[in-house]
Amino acid sequence: MTENTPSLKKKLEGSKRYLQNADLKGADLEEADLERALLVGADLRGANLKKIFLSEAQISKANLSGAELSEANFSGADLNKSNLGGANLQNAYMRRADLRGANLSDTNLAKANLRECALYKAWVKNSDCSGANLQNIKGSQSQWQDTVLKGAKLEGADLSGARLEGTNFEDASLQTANLNRSVLKGANFNRADLRGANLRYVVGLTYDQVEMAQIDRKTLLPSYLKIKWTSETAFELLDDNS
Repeated sequence: MTENTPSLKKKLEGSKRYLQNADLKGADLEEADLERALLVGADLRGANLKKIFLSEAQISKANLSGAELSEANFSGADLNKSNLGGANLQNAYMRRADLRGANLSDTNLAKANLRECALYKAWVKNSDCSGANLQNIKGSQSQWQDTVLKGAKLEGADLSGARLEGTNFEDASLQTANLNRSVLKGANFNRADLRGANLRYVVGLTYDQVEMAQIDRKTLLPSYLKIKWTSETAFELLDDNS
C-alpha cells in the first residue's frame, strides 16, 4: 500500500479491526486514532506515526522499525515480539504496554513513559532512554548493553538477570530496583541512586562503581564487596584483609 493521503488515515480508522498483516510501509498516519486496532503482524516500517493513538491495540509481531513514533500513545498495547528497532519513540506514552521479547535496539526512547511495561527478554541495546520513566517495569532477562539511561526513573524496576554492560545510569533513580543476577561490567553509576536496590548476586560490579553511586544500609551488595558503615550516610570500602 503506497497511498499516503488523509483518505488513507480515515480508511484505516474505519477498518481498524481488520488490519492484521497490513502493508503500511512508509504510510503517513500522523495523529490517526487506531485505539484497540488489530495490527498483528503489520508492516509499518518507516511509517509516520507521530502522535498516533494506539491505546490497547494488538500489534504483536508487527514491524515498526525506523518508524516515526514520537508522542505516540501505546498505553496498554500488545507489542509482544514486535520490532521497533531504530524507531523514534521520544516522549511516547507506553504505560503498561506488553513489550515482552520486543526489539527496541538503537531506538530513541528519550523521555518516553514506559511505566509498568512488561519487558521480559526485550532487547534495548544501544538505545537512548535518557529521562525516560521506567518505574516498576518487569524487565528480567532483558538486554540493555550500551544503552543511555541518564536521569531515567527506574524505581522498583525488575532488571533481574538483565545484561547491562556499558549501560549509562548517570543520575538515574534506581531506588528499590531489583538488579539481582544482572551483569554490570562497565556500567556508569555516577550519582545513581541505588538506595534499597538489590545487587546481591550481580556480576561485574566494582568498588569504584559503588563509590560513584548513592547507597544506604538497605542496599544489598554482592558478598565480594565489603563495606563498613561509619555513619548513617557514610561508609568505608574494605579489602579482603580488613
